[in-house]
Amino acid sequence: MAVGVFIAADDQTSVVTVLPLMIPDLGITADEFYRSSWIINGYLLGYLVALPVMGRVADVYGTGRIYAASMLLFTVGSALVAAAPGLEFLVAARSLQAVGGGAVVPVAMAIVVRELPPRARAPGLGAIAAASEAGALVGPLWGGAIADWLDWRAVFWLNLPLAAPLAVAAWRLAAHERRAGGIDWWGAAILGAALALLTVALADDPLNPRPLTVTLALLAATAAGAAAFARRELTTAMPLVRPAMLAERPVLAAEAATFLTGGALITVLIGVPLFVNLVLAEGPLAGGITLLRLTAAVPVGALCGGWLAARVDLRAIASVGMLLAAAGVGTLAAWDEGLREPLRSAPQLVAGLGFGLVLAPLASAVLARVGEGERATAAAWLTLARIAGMLVGAAVLASTGLGRFYARAGSVEFGSPGFEELVRAAQVDTFREIFLAAAVVLLAAAALCAALGPPPRDREALPEEEGRRWWFTA
Repeated sequence: MAVGVFIAADDQTSVVTVLPLMIPDLGITADEFYRSSWIINGYLLGYLVALPVMGRVADVYGTGRIYAASMLLFTVGSALVAAAPGLEFLVAARSLQAVGGGAVVPVAMAIVVRELPPRARAPGLGAIAAASEAGALVGPLWGGAIADWLDWRAVFWLNLPLAAPLAVAAWRLAAHERRAGGIDWWGAAILGAALALLTVALADDPLNPRPLTVTLALLAATAAGAAAFARRELTTAMPLVRPAMLAERPVLAAEAATFLTGGALITVLIGVPLFVNLVLAEGPLAGGITLLRLTAAVPVGALCGGWLAARVDLRAIASVGMLLAAAGVGTLAAWDEGLREPLRSAPQLVAGLGFGLVLAPLASAVLARVGEGERATAAAWLTLARIAGMLVGAAVLASTGLGRFYARAGSVEFGSPGFEELVRAAQVDTFREIFLAAAVVLLAAAALCAALGPPPRDREALPEEEGRRWWFTA
């Protein structure tokens, strides 16, 4: 399961380094540059729409089979991306690829909870989270290396020999699974439309933005779609997601904390390289290497969080992780033009460790409260909360953060003495506000972790001796 998660996560970020090669090859001119953003937005749209639907599909048709089908969809989508003759075809292929890749993480989490004994579940979830974060970390290096040696299309062709064997193996191992329940396809269509509208509303051309009235209309339509979906789920006999499950206090707290964490994380992922590029006047490579300090610490934190969650109260681990992340991100506000190495590295290592620590406890808090037939659905909605938080966080950063900078820079008279230093000071002040705001968001998430509650007594729990016997037999 973890290998599949690693491959899907690797593909999500490898496109970042090959994007400059894709744009001229697909015939995108300089005045059409914004269209290339849909290479990423198309994947994000497919990912968001697929998550809640595929989670329920996995619970109904069997997690192993849907894991195999997801890897197969990911493989087919990769082949279509590699063979894409133009941008429109490639965006559609990326969306199909995302339907498969988006389902892999929550379905893998559900399989881990089903297959492992209770004492081993939190470390298993930590391993899945670590595989996801490690794949995202390796992706840009993998994509850049393959594109240098071969070309950008080879990055996607290589997904076939990597992913197809996993799909075959998972299908064979899942042969005993049986179908149980039904799927609210109308509800899935309504939710998918609402998420698509939200993605389009938040993805705008920063150089030539649409009228504000259009964005507000898209957001209003999103809210109407969300309300229609909620009403249908409360009345249908076979809901896509059981409302009572999401309304349970610990689950709701975990979802909200995950949403806030996603918003804070994307702020750091965007803010750190930008600070290095704009304030320190260092190149893109230096920005990526600087951010590597944080991203490398996240999978380490995820493994530690899984190990600790099996031994310590989930609330304590999640709260400590959030506080560490808040402390690290808050310390980034001390960055300025004279940034030295200790201050460049230490806060990011602390923040990355904190971001990783919270993953397994939050997942465990949710999955421990649902039955066998709802685990993939619950895991999908938890992942959806994180992605939605990142989407909203990026939009707020682009609008509010840039707006604050332009307001400051606009007050500096062009050509005045020390013009460049004043503009750089405006940049530093803006980044300081951005990082402090992200730290406050993480403190709010830490407060929510107190509402996770003690883990319920697991009816499937095994005595310690029986658990050891299970491992020996396996």
